Amino acid sequence: MEGGLGEGEIEFLRTSYREYYYRHSSSLWIPPRLESREIGFLTFEGHFKRHMRAGTPGELVGAVLREVPWGIFYSVSYYEDPGNPDMDEKGWLGADLAFDIDVKDLHPACMDAHDFYACADGSVRPLSDGALPGCRRVDWVCPSCVEAGRREVLRLLDLLQRDLGVRPDSISIYYSGHRGFHVHVEDEGLRDLGREARAQIADYVSLSSYDPAFFARLLPLSEGHLGTLVGWPARVVEALRAKYGVPPTRPALEALVGGDLRAAIDAAVAAVRVRIDPQVTVDISRIFRMPTSLNEKTGMSKLPCADIIACDPLTEAAVLSEEPVKVEVSYAPKLQLKGYTYGPYRRSTLKLPGFVAAFLVSKGVAKIVKSRGGASGP
Repeated sequence: MEGGLGEGEIEFLRTSYREYYYRHSSSLWIPPRLESREIGFLTFEGHFKRHMRAGTPGELVGAVLREVPWGIFYSVSYYEDPGNPDMDEKGWLGADLAFDIDVKDLHPACMDAHDFYACADGSVRPLSDGALPGCRRVDWVCPSCVEAGRREVLRLLDLLQRDLGVRPDSISIYYSGHRGFHVHVEDEGLRDLGREARAQIADYVSLSSYDPAFFARLLPLSEGHLGTLVGWPARVVEALRAKYGVPPTRPALEALVGGDLRAAIDAAVAAVRVRIDPQVTVDISRIFRMPTSLNEKTGMSKLPCADIIACDPLTEAAVLSEEPVKVEVSYAPKLQLKGYTYGPYRRSTLKLPGFVAAFLVSKGVAKIVKSRGGASGP
C-alpha cells in the first residue's frame, strides 16, 4: 500500500469508495460479453482476488457493493470458463487488443519538478537524489502529465487507423485514473491474434527494433520524391525536416550532419515513436482496470474519453465527494483538480474536499484527522 496507510485512512477511503459505488451502481461500466471475462478485485487489505466470474451485470454490481474493492479489474481475454483458477483450463476464446501508455515512460519535464521521494525520517528528496534506503517514490499528476499522455494517444490512433487499418468505431480510449491512458481495440478480426502477432504489433507501434540503415536507404536523393514515402518512413522524414529545417533528402542531410546520419535518424525515430508498455499488449492473460471504477493510487476514476481532444481527466475523473475532510498533510506539491489548485503543502492541517483528501491519502502523504467523536472533522 502507498506509504503504509493507517486504519483511519483505509476507513476513510473505503467509506468514500462505498458511497461512490452506491451512488453510481446503475451507471457502472459493464464489460461487453461479461459472462466470458475474468473479474478481479484488489481489497483494502492489499490482497488480489482473481479468477472470479459474473454471469450478469447484476451479479457484478452486487459483488462490488458487497465487497467495496479498492480496485476492480476485468480480462481483455474471453474464456469458456473465466472463473477457473488454472489459466490453461479456462478455455481461451480470443482477446481484445490493448495498449497502455504510462506517462512515466514519456519522461516529461514536469515529472522532475513534482515527483519526489518521501523518506522514513520525514524528509522529502527530489528525484535527482535517486532511490535511497528508507525512501519511496511518490508519483504526482499534473495537467502537463495528462497532455503528454494525450499526445501519445493521438500518435497511437494515427498508427492504428492509417497504418493498420483499424476502424475508429472499434477503438475505446480511457484515462487510467492515475498517470496514463489505456487504448482498447474490440475487433473480431483481431480477436484471435496470439502472443507472437501481438508482439509484432507492439514492435511496429513502438519501433522497438528498427534498422537506421533501412531508413537511410529510403531517404530520396531528390526533393520531388519525398512525397512518395508513407507510414513510418514518412513520419521519420517529417521529424528530420522539423529538426533541420531543410527538405530531408539524403544529400542535404549528409551535408548537414556529415557521416553521422545514423544518429540523426535515431533522434528522429525517438521523436516520433509511440511509447507503449509492450508487455501489456502481448499479455493475453492480463486483467485491466475496469472503466468508471476507482484507481487506488489516486481515488479518481478510470474515465472513458469518447473525444480524446476534449476529454478533461483532472476535472471529470475526480468523482468522489466534495464534502470537506480534515487532513494532516506531510508534504504535497501543487495539485490541480476540478479547475482548482491545491497546495503546495508542507506539515499542514486543513480541510480539503473529499476527492482531494482521497488523492493525498492514496499517495500516502496525508492522514485523516478525527474529531473527538471519531469522525473526520474539526
